[in-house]
Amino acid sequence: MLYVACDNCGSDETAPVLAGRDLLHGLPGEFTLVRCKVCGLIYQNPQLTREEADAYYPTDYEAHIGTRKERLSWLRRIDYRYGVEKRHRAILRHASVGRMLDVGCATGAFLDGAREHGWIVQGIEPNVNAANYAREQLGLSVQIASLETAELTPDSFDVVTMWNVLEHVPSPSQALARVGEALRPGGLLVFAVPSTQSVDLRVFRGYWAGYDVPRHLFVFPPAPLENMVRSSGFQLVCRRCIYGTYHAFVFSARFAMSDRMRNDTIRLIIARTMLSLPCRALMIPPSRVIDALNLGSIMTWFCRKVE
Repeated sequence: MLYVACDNCGSDETAPVLAGRDLLHGLPGEFTLVRCKVCGLIYQNPQLTREEADAYYPTDYEAHIGTRKERLSWLRRIDYRYGVEKRHRAILRHASVGRMLDVGCATGAFLDGAREHGWIVQGIEPNVNAANYAREQLGLSVQIASLETAELTPDSFDVVTMWNVLEHVPSPSQALARVGEALRPGGLLVFAVPSTQSVDLRVFRGYWAGYDVPRHLFVFPPAPLENMVRSSGFQLVCRRCIYGTYHAFVFSARFAMSDRMRNDTIRLIIARTMLSLPCRALMIPPSRVIDALNLGSIMTWFCRKVE
């Protein structure tokens, strides 16, 4: 494991936030989140090396397999499609259809939806199996690489998206700078990250899905992240909760139940109930209110590259 300084301000003065374990897959280890005393950025310290971290992205990792069409029920297919459409409509408020790059595109579901709307799309995905699915099953142009090693032509994209990716990379500041190189002047960067202003964090505390150690190396309060954005050559346009509120709530509830409820059968029944159509329908009004107040667990940032 590696001890690191704050990626925003460079300070190594920290205060402890959380000592946790892998609640998603139950893999071994205890991991520590700290808060920078100077700027407030929350980050994992020490951090796993790239080779060590690979073990915490097993073959059944949800982001790499969860959007494969053959795995989706009709309800999940409609639900995910609706989420893709919401993200696409939000982008069109700030950009016209053109060339799009999706960093960490996984199995390519978002890119596939954007392509149907006329975008010329490319993706970057380090997971070989997820990238091959996007390439072979959906016919998408996807590089199997990390953002650090990917081949990018400067000033070549109108929009770059990163959906729940920035919290996974070893240096968000470097990732933002790398994305800035690929965007044309005036181009739009859209990224989503867990929000420390969410209601779920206040309710679930250490079981909040936004922590998800050890995969989430960073948790971003607004101030240090906005500084990173500006330092990387972007102007913040707006930030909004536009998707993922209910699913993040379900994950947080599952994490809490895994510790506090020993009966596996009851846990399974509750989890399936939360994902059922009637329960989803009941949660639509409160989820929309939470999103309107920007109190959801996932915040989407819209940033424009300074010309």
